[in-house]
Amino acid sequence: MALTREQSVHTYSSASGGSTYYFDVVVDAAGLVSVRNIRTPLGPLCGSTTTIPQIVMDDVAIAIESVALLQLESEVDSGTVVFSGETSRPVVIPGGTLNNTNYRVAYTTPDGTLLQTTGKTITGFTAEAATAYGTVLVPVTVSYSVLVKTAQTSDLSGVITIADTDAGSKAIVFAVPLTTVNYRVLLEPRGFFDAHVPTVTKLKTGFTIELGHVPPTGTSVDVGYDVFV
Repeated sequence: MALTREQSVHTYSSASGGSTYYFDVVVDAAGLVSVRNIRTPLGPLCGSTTTIPQIVMDDVAIAIESVALLQLESEVDSGTVVFSGETSRPVVIPGGTLNNTNYRVAYTTPDGTLLQTTGKTITGFTAEAATAYGTVLVPVTVSYSVLVKTAQTSDLSGVITIADTDAGSKAIVFAVPLTTVNYRVLLEPRGFFDAHVPTVTKLKTGFTIELGHVPPTGTSVDVGYDVFV
């Protein structure tokens, strides 16, 4: 039997004005990225006169950028993990697959729920949800991919801490300015929140990471970043 992957689907959600929109970012067999099936809990918007808010369209653009960056990484392991009312589930990586913990895990949830990865070792990690996910009667199956970067420059990656005093954003300054602003930034929030890089902030000398919120007084959040030129 000849097995060929025809497409990969990444499901995202975006909220605006009290409404939540869901959409799929699809990568086909040729590596082309597209957006399909924009919908609300009431159903698809195809043929609808509903106007999609600009903030949602901005999130769609960010999602396309993120998925395009995933194509610069190699998938070394994949599978599914089932949540039946737990907040976390362990995942095992076959021995010999990895020799370090410098990998990323991408999740595809059926409803856009955000998951984070903790406890990374070369033989496994823990997938975590912010609250109990799924139930015993209605379990939720989540697909995951273990990714290693194929085009990363180590001095253009790191982790930034954004404190409550930073007003929800923080600038990253390159040690040596780049020769172009046509670079891409892949973000990995270390928690259950959104983070993005506004296009207007991308300069040869660096860029700015913005959160969708300001951390509560006395707290901070970490955001991992990788720059691809």
